[in-house]
Amino acid sequence: MIDKMRGVIYKGIGSFYTVHGDDGGEYVCKACGRFRKEHIIPLVGDRVEFSVKDTGHSFITDICERKNVLVRPAVANLDKLIIVMSATVPKADFYLTDKLLTACEQYKITPVIVINKCDADEGGIAEITSEYEKTGYSILRTSAQSGEGTEQLRAEMSGCVSCFAGQSAVGKTSLLNRLMPGLSMQTGDLSRKTERGKHTTRHVQLWETSDGGAVLDTPGFSLLEIQEQNPEKLSELYPEMKGKGKDCRFSGCVHINEPDCAVKAAVALGEIPNGRYARYVSMYNELAEEYKHRYDKTKLH
Repeated sequence: MIDKMRGVIYKGIGSFYTVHGDDGGEYVCKACGRFRKEHIIPLVGDRVEFSVKDTGHSFITDICERKNVLVRPAVANLDKLIIVMSATVPKADFYLTDKLLTACEQYKITPVIVINKCDADEGGIAEITSEYEKTGYSILRTSAQSGEGTEQLRAEMSGCVSCFAGQSAVGKTSLLNRLMPGLSMQTGDLSRKTERGKHTTRHVQLWETSDGGAVLDTPGFSLLEIQEQNPEKLSELYPEMKGKGKDCRFSGCVHINEPDCAVKAAVALGEIPNGRYARYVSMYNELAEEYKHRYDKTKLH
């Protein structure tokens, strides 16, 4: 038996997991029985230890510490989220993008904002850039049609486990096909080789890129599962707001109704876009309502 080989799970179907070993080999493994007893499910993206018996059967014996765990899509250790927006149609959904960005901060995922369809810009480039240039996040301009900016995007994804997200019809699949022609994903479908009208089970899968990275084959999802969030901590998920609380008159300032608020002062000075701040207030109110309902239910029980 060869003990303690290491690798990454690239695919899981039923009780079988395809692991790409550090030795360059590909192994189909089963999970050890103790995982079931301990209610642990190996996930695509997990870095694992596994053993290969003389019979050729392979078994996952340990799961290394995870950087993050996502519920939908079910994946571990995601490094970057490629958030695709359109310079033309559909019109940018900034609230969706803000939610994705706050989820990235929660999960310790690096977001990359991609403005696609730049070859037919209808003012979207300037509008999107003005909303997010103060965040410090990478903002790339691409065209899946012409290939503009795709090499910069490829470099951004190099050596990372990445996933594409965003609205429908912004060109996520087209960009993936441009970057990885071997995937042959159908535009408009949620996933590779998914057949409409049939009962097909979706399995998340990683595909190797040519530069040591990997990408999830699920460009259709639009929202990460947001972890339960105390609304009073929401501003800490905004790079433009983080740290400004120390300059507010009141400790615990949530930057909405309080006087002498450093964040509202930054908005007035144009350091934080009005639209971005207005959506922060909306998200705060949404979270506060959810938080209140959870608290009320807890009291009833």
